[in-house]
Amino acid sequence: MNYIIKLLLLKITILLFAFTNAIANSNVSGAWTYGAYGTPTVFKVKPLSMELCASFDISTGICNGENDVTFTPNVTEDNGRCDLAGVAPGAVACTAAGTEGIPKNVTYNYMKATISRTMWLTGSVEPKDANGDTIQWQNDSNYNGSLSQCVTNSSNTNTNGSSAPLGSISGAPSEQAIYFMNGPGNEDFYGNANAESWSASRGNSQDNPLATPDWNAGCGSNDFTTFQELEFVSVTPLDSAGYNSATTSSCGNYSYYNDYSGVWQEDGTGNEITRQIIWQSGLSSSDEGLVMIYKLTSPYTRTSDTPPTLKMAFDVTGGLRAQFAQYTADEDPSPGTEFCTIDVGRPSVTITISD
Repeated sequence: MNYIIKLLLLKITILLFAFTNAIANSNVSGAWTYGAYGTPTVFKVKPLSMELCASFDISTGICNGENDVTFTPNVTEDNGRCDLAGVAPGAVACTAAGTEGIPKNVTYNYMKATISRTMWLTGSVEPKDANGDTIQWQNDSNYNGSLSQCVTNSSNTNTNGSSAPLGSISGAPSEQAIYFMNGPGNEDFYGNANAESWSASRGNSQDNPLATPDWNAGCGSNDFTTFQELEFVSVTPLDSAGYNSATTSSCGNYSYYNDYSGVWQEDGTGNEITRQIIWQSGLSSSDEGLVMIYKLTSPYTRTSDTPPTLKMAFDVTGGLRAQFAQYTADEDPSPGTEFCTIDVGRPSVTITISD
């Protein structure tokens, strides 16, 4: 999943409105870190369906081969949820039924998986990078906030798709339902996405920023054309502090938008992240599941009369992601608003089909 966050709350003037009076707060400074990652002890997903596809339409994500096969997830416990962190990395976490329906002598190239947009994670993230060094703010200075961790909390609920999921700043981690935010996908911007391989499937890369707003035009010239296709979401601590979010027709005091169309991704320091997904759907308020398409490591053709075995194995290292934020009015000597958001990080999947 690709999350794009842009900070606009830098040296601006805002108004905080109470019920009967208004308080002017000028020269507000804000900072947001790059993502930090942790490994969750619980990582539950709920698979909805899987398809083995010979080919698919890159503009819609619909499998369009003559002999595509749909599988039924074989997860009967815990309300159909599968705990990817409950097995060793690379071990089989869940299986699917229906492989007997794969016809012989037909070549397949892709696996399409639809999973619930809610995932259930337990874990904590420290404001450190992969080397154990202090993580950086997005202005490339070292993080100097007071938070030592961001933890999952079962009391944190977020089921509307239009607000960012929050982590807690203290306490022991508990299982939190993380509901994926609304946002565009490859059916909205397939850009230079390529069905042949991840290395060619960059979605909306820096060289092809179809889903990137033009902040200079929007905030400088009131031309919000590039804002129209995005999904801006709110951040509760900032809303509660009196700041307002950007929308499709205004810049607002801060901006947090989400984009699933970019299979290309960086780690925040300019290095590309290898991902197996070559196509990913967007999410609207009516969507129950998130669609991802993977290119098989090698094409599969059934040759045996014995039903094939389909296995999906996962590694949830770095599967929990957090970002730390701090907003301060210059006239206030102490940080006014400090919090963390939390979401799904970089789990990896291995799909094998064998006779």
